[in-house]
Amino acid sequence: MAGRVRRLRYEHTEGLSLQQAQRDLRDLVTAEVLTSVGRTRARYYTAGPRFPEDALEIARTPMTLVDPYAM
Repeated sequence: MAGRVRRLRYEHTEGLSLQQAQRDLRDLVTAEVLTSVGRTRARYYTAGPRFPEDALEIARTPMTLVDPYAM
């Protein structure tokens, strides 16, 4: 996870219902894996104190994209 995530983006990306996405995010905040920032419509989530450090390191590592059509 690099940056921040909004509920709607998570919901659509994972194909979840509104209630499923809200429950997942609430549970992750309770477990301190994510941190909630803002209120209601402006709310987004960032990595919390218990987010796996190795996953953050991978997400923050720059990658060079390769053109798959270049010959």
